[in-house]
Amino acid sequence: MMKSRGGRVLASAAAAVLVVSLILGGCAGGPKQGAPEAEKPARDTIVVALAREGETLDHIRTSWTTDAHYTVMDRLVERDFDLKYRPHLAESWSSSPDGKVWTFKLRKDAKFHDGTPFNAAAVKWFFEALLDPENASPSASDYAFISRIETPDEHTVEFHLKDPYPNILFKLSTTYAGIISPEAYRKYGPKGTNEYGTKQMVGTGLYRFVEWVPGDHLLVTANPDYQWGPEFVQNKGPAPIKNIKYRIIPDAATRLMEFEAGNVDLLLEVAPQDVERVSKLPNVQVFRKPHFGLGYLAFATDKKPFNKVKVRQAINLAVDREAIVKSVFFGVASPAYGYLPPLLPEYVEDQQAHRYDPEEAKKLLAEAGYPQGFKCNLATLNKTEHVRVAEAVQAALARIGIQTEITQYDNASYAAFLKEGKQELFIREYSWSSADILQWFLYGSQFPYPNHSRWVDKKTDQLIDAAEYAPNMEAREQGYKVLQEYLISQAVWCPIWFPEKVQAVRTDKVQNFRMHPLYTIFNDVTLK
Repeated sequence: MMKSRGGRVLASAAAAVLVVSLILGGCAGGPKQGAPEAEKPARDTIVVALAREGETLDHIRTSWTTDAHYTVMDRLVERDFDLKYRPHLAESWSSSPDGKVWTFKLRKDAKFHDGTPFNAAAVKWFFEALLDPENASPSASDYAFISRIETPDEHTVEFHLKDPYPNILFKLSTTYAGIISPEAYRKYGPKGTNEYGTKQMVGTGLYRFVEWVPGDHLLVTANPDYQWGPEFVQNKGPAPIKNIKYRIIPDAATRLMEFEAGNVDLLLEVAPQDVERVSKLPNVQVFRKPHFGLGYLAFATDKKPFNKVKVRQAINLAVDREAIVKSVFFGVASPAYGYLPPLLPEYVEDQQAHRYDPEEAKKLLAEAGYPQGFKCNLATLNKTEHVRVAEAVQAALARIGIQTEITQYDNASYAAFLKEGKQELFIREYSWSSADILQWFLYGSQFPYPNHSRWVDKKTDQLIDAAEYAPNMEAREQGYKVLQEYLISQAVWCPIWFPEKVQAVRTDKVQNFRMHPLYTIFNDVTLK
């Protein structure tokens, strides 16, 4: 069933690509055969490979955003290449002495792609939409600290908070805080034509949405009115490159083949097994940095036998993290012994709880009432590394008597599968630069989605509340450490690997590219 859907999408995709080629004229169609070099049309499109896409581009209603969200949507606050908070749609901000009122002064020159003005009313509408229970936004809990929003004038917004919330600038800087045009959402959103997120996407960003062909590509084109680039980029005006074509290529081998053939200019994810090979290619520059991410094996903790902590602990002891990092990631990752990436100040690790000890795992399984093991399903995204991790986990669990059948899903099908609550064991990976990712995935109100682990636990909620609403960053950091120690004691997840961020760019085609720790920034990037 999944394959037949894909077949129809590909047929549509081919037609759409032809139309886009005709529209774009220059890059996609390529030079005429036999034309002199001087007559070749200038390239105006950079081709970027994405390993996965979301089930919708409506970030009010999805738990997965892509780089395209960053280019189409602007936020009140940005993070520069050193991850410092910088003004963007908000020119400045201040907080009251008690930390419960944050005032943002907005730019007066920005406007949405549909021509409507960016102003305080738009900001108020957007965050109230995120919090509206009728929209069932996965991000609603992220902004639950907001009590009300006031707009003293057209270009001033006041966030009144329930309690002091020191992490507010982070929340306003994420891709989930990109301000959508209220007019566009009323027209194309769930109460309109319901095309928002599939055929429409309207922000104030450097690029405008053109089209999305699921499973094939997403095309955006430069916003000619853009004059409000953030202070940490040199070019504040329209993007130098006319179009960005994001090609959706989940298979790592295919991404590499297209990159080597010159059909892709920028690889946002170089597969671990390809890093050495890509590094040796001529006219290619490779960028590597530690990543704010975690790959892990999750359980449906409300279902037998995963509702027993000893079963979850046994699985944690059965998985050889070091071997997986070596065999699947070729060393371009590190073994994970905690739930948050080591780059975060809240990081806690427990190597004893996550050691490789299959004999102790068998003993725990027997104590839990499963001396002969059991059978279950192991689900994974169809991303190459995830499938290989699933195969390694399958082999590891077989050694302690747990027989698994692996099922692969594309991104949209995987999200639907998890929302329906059909999972037992499943491979997940997140990318997030704040400890509140634990609230996102494990807070009770996030059940059943994005709380895929189906972990509803009063003590967890209490510890998250204590950390998330701590009066200052130091108390918040300590609160999240206590939370992680409790989660590890309950073996809520089985952390496996901390990924490394590796990107590659063709230097014979692209110049001025800089790797950002979180996003891809095209303001200063040009084509040769």
